[in-house]
Amino acid sequence: MPYPRIIARVETKGLRAELWANDVPAVMLYPGEADTPIGVPLNELLNSGRNQIGVLLHAAPLASRAADPWPEDPLARSYRGPASIKLRLAEYGPDQRVTSDNPPAIATIEWSGIAVPTPSMLTRDFDLAAPLGPWAWQRAERFSPLGAAVRARAIEYLKSLNEMLTAKRYDDYIAENSYKVEEMTARAYGVSPAPFRRSMLQAMEEHGREPWRLAPFDPAALDLRPAAGGRLIDCLRTDRHSVFEYTRPDSKDTFFLPAMIGFVGGQWCVLR
Repeated sequence: MPYPRIIARVETKGLRAELWANDVPAVMLYPGEADTPIGVPLNELLNSGRNQIGVLLHAAPLASRAADPWPEDPLARSYRGPASIKLRLAEYGPDQRVTSDNPPAIATIEWSGIAVPTPSMLTRDFDLAAPLGPWAWQRAERFSPLGAAVRARAIEYLKSLNEMLTAKRYDDYIAENSYKVEEMTARAYGVSPAPFRRSMLQAMEEHGREPWRLAPFDPAALDLRPAAGGRLIDCLRTDRHSVFEYTRPDSKDTFFLPAMIGFVGGQWCVLR
């Protein structure tokens, strides 16, 4: 039996929208990024049984305050006009294409209105029979609220990951991602994790060379937010970019390593 492919087909117009699944952020979409439909695979965030998908309309620029009104932010001046979203969650067969095929919908979300700097969340609950989960992050320690002591511990762990990347200790960095690699390959999609590890290593080696540069680690620029009911910490910077991002001075191209961390079995690790 083919492994399930649960994908959200999303199309937006003039809208800042953040897609969430089971209280975990999946993707942030800016105006113009999904004018034509895109597919967002969600297997690694879903479970057999009851699930929830949500769209945060008009998501604020600062991720940790994504649901707060932001009329005073400079970006609010240009955020106006008609806006809309069409989201269709479905299970796609191995030969089906998100852009052209139309399998039965599991859940849908549609909204149209005016772009305003006042976020609001739309959610839909649905059931899945697909054999997904449970995941390591679901047994991680719950941090709610995300207090100063926990933030300090999380920042210290992120600093250690940054030191691995700076020193080009890529095997050590991948080891810290062992839960993530296993769950986002074999557990979520039924594919071998070995090619994923190889491509991850190759990408880090490529972007670890000049002219690529790893963004400086600046605790003051970090923006940490709880997810999954406090069991995950989404690790971003105040510009919504990943903590671990490579750039090059002669180009606008970037390469980043997403990091949602948690505390499992007495130690910190990268879980998504």
